[in-house]
Amino acid sequence: MATETSGDLLTPLSSFVGRVDEMVEASRLLRGTRLLTLTGTAGAGKTRLALEVARKEQRGGRQTIMVVELGTCGEQESVASRVSAALDSHIDTGVLLAEARGAGAKLAGWLLVIDNCEHVIGECGLLVGRLLARYPGLQILATSREALRIPGETVYPVNGLPLPGPDGRSSATEYLRSDAVRLFADRARAVVPDFELTQENAADTGAVCERLGGLPLPIELAAQLIRTFSVAELRKRLDDPLSLLVGGWRTASARHRSWRAALTWSYDLLKPMEQLLFRRLSVFPGGFGVDAAAAVLTDEVPASLVPELLTALESKSVIQFPTSRGREEAGAGRFRMLEPVRGYAHQKLLDLHEEEQAYEGLTRWLTALVSPLWRTGIAPLDTWRTAGAELTNLRHALERPAADDDERRLLLVGGLVTLDTSPEAGTDAARLVHSALRAANPESRYRAIALEGAAMLAVRRGAHIEALRVLQEAVDRERATAPSPLLGRLLLRLSLLKEHSGDRSGALEDLTASARVSEHLDDGLTFAVCVGHLARHELTCGDPASAAQLIDRALPAVHTVPTEWQCDVINVAGALAVERDDLSAAERYFAEPLRSVREGPGQAAGLIEGLAVVAVRRLQFDRGLHLISAAEQMGESVTCGLRSHPWWRHRVEAARTAGMNGLATRADRELAWGRSLRSDDVVAYALGDGQPSAPTRDEARHGPLSPRQWAVAALLIKGLTNRQIASRIHVSVRTVETHVRNIRGTLGLRSRSHIAAWAAQTQQE
Repeated sequence: MATETSGDLLTPLSSFVGRVDEMVEASRLLRGTRLLTLTGTAGAGKTRLALEVARKEQRGGRQTIMVVELGTCGEQESVASRVSAALDSHIDTGVLLAEARGAGAKLAGWLLVIDNCEHVIGECGLLVGRLLARYPGLQILATSREALRIPGETVYPVNGLPLPGPDGRSSATEYLRSDAVRLFADRARAVVPDFELTQENAADTGAVCERLGGLPLPIELAAQLIRTFSVAELRKRLDDPLSLLVGGWRTASARHRSWRAALTWSYDLLKPMEQLLFRRLSVFPGGFGVDAAAAVLTDEVPASLVPELLTALESKSVIQFPTSRGREEAGAGRFRMLEPVRGYAHQKLLDLHEEEQAYEGLTRWLTALVSPLWRTGIAPLDTWRTAGAELTNLRHALERPAADDDERRLLLVGGLVTLDTSPEAGTDAARLVHSALRAANPESRYRAIALEGAAMLAVRRGAHIEALRVLQEAVDRERATAPSPLLGRLLLRLSLLKEHSGDRSGALEDLTASARVSEHLDDGLTFAVCVGHLARHELTCGDPASAAQLIDRALPAVHTVPTEWQCDVINVAGALAVERDDLSAAERYFAEPLRSVREGPGQAAGLIEGLAVVAVRRLQFDRGLHLISAAEQMGESVTCGLRSHPWWRHRVEAARTAGMNGLATRADRELAWGRSLRSDDVVAYALGDGQPSAPTRDEARHGPLSPRQWAVAALLIKGLTNRQIASRIHVSVRTVETHVRNIRGTLGLRSRSHIAAWAAQTQQE
């Protein structure tokens, strides 16, 4: 079949980088629909992908291709006249809009590409509907920042290019597995021919691409600046991408010659209330839900309209879900705004002097979210997770200067420290805590929780004497008022800290006081944790009968309402079961919380050590040594508990010795294998859900895949979906998608079924 094109639009002037999966999927969708619309935010590369799909059809000789570009279609020119002009040499202009016998045959086998429909979406939708109805042989491939919303339309979202994954950041070669990085390098070489991605600039290049959300347009604009700046300098200057990214190609449309122009095009298409919400949402660098969005609108827009407005913004591609798979996989309606888009929205917020209203709404909402950590002794795990999802937003709100007398900052910094246990959080958190304590009223009701945060930070850096002093001050302040749930938690923390410092009698005194306060206030969760620690004292002192009575009182509460301290109690229950040689019960206790434990490595490590002791006592020596050495790599808990007690250490060392004696010459190899596993691989292995052993046990056998990639490949053998794999190995669906894409690239395979076949064959070798 002859191929017709409109002008030179199908002739590429630059290389097409990446998008292998998108090309395959878009082509597949085009086989089953007459109208495929590629949607996405500004600069996502919708036009280029559409033209590449059309070019693929052209090369296959399957379609007659015509391209109609609507980006410059203004008020003086209708969409119909623009489409008619493009098709005029093939059918009569009048035939396009009127019934005519045999007209459908003239367009049979045609693929009409209509580019940039968003600013004429209404007229374009009506015309496309009429064309499809009157010409049964016609197919249309459209690009738009929102769907046309007509019957029969298939919508395919186009997102940013894949970024470097967490497993691909150790060498320049691994960075080049990212399509975003490869696009940057390709466009940089176009202006500086000797540019190369090296070990020295790979991390900065990856950071630039991440900062730009993997979006092709800003990445290409940034790459052109390599003539002037090094990659490291470019990374630093991206604090103001709107002013920096202005050097687009002369042949590009006006809106694609700068990043600001591209975003302004989208912003101007929003309705006034949508623009208002778009600006206000810029105060959420960590994503947001409906309630958060309503909070920053204060009283300017009825809360009942917020879901509709969010839906409109998402449909127009200015906000999005975390994955392209939509609401179901993204969680409970949580949206995000890509960082380069958020920067534009934030500048609009500042230009219109709306920052005070937006940040007051943000602070008020975060205060309500964190308040349970102040009003309760030990909050349920669901409360921690809900508040923990806002860590980025919480840190952002605290970094913004505020009035000295805003006591809410004391509550927010206390919540920040409590929720963020990552090692890198310490320095910035300490600065924020000390600033809040110095500025706020010394008599503030929230002062004790900020002092608790300061004490926790001191513990993390090993300053136990300072931590004892600060925590004692917090306890004294709370004791000066009526007994509160917070006092119960502070006494519990003080008890654990005194025990760690060797003051056993003082620790028991504070622990008993905490239990009394909690029982008096009917705070069942804090009381259960206190009783669990009292059971630990009895067990390690050689009285398992008393420990059993106490642990039986504690377990129902932490089972009914899981808490962040759940592992402390369940570890004791598991250790008691080991002591009684009830290995089945012990395994259940240690395994149960692993699926829900937060990312505090010391907590998971204690449970994994328990499973290791159980394995050795069952004569599973290799598994026992794997888990013992893996737990050692995961670090220690920041609080004193069973894992740090000599009584438990003696049992773990006895298990290690028994395992090494049982395996003889193989023991050192099995210990090394356990040490090589990542934390999340360890959890999957401990629960029996993953197969991370293959790549680290025999690297040569399994080729260039990382342990995590092999775990994904092994699960593909079972025919699991990405979502099922993500659940098994405790990562996001987007991460699994990236792993599958990288495996294909590394092995040179074309599909998931090919990966599964390769992995199955490799397992048999």
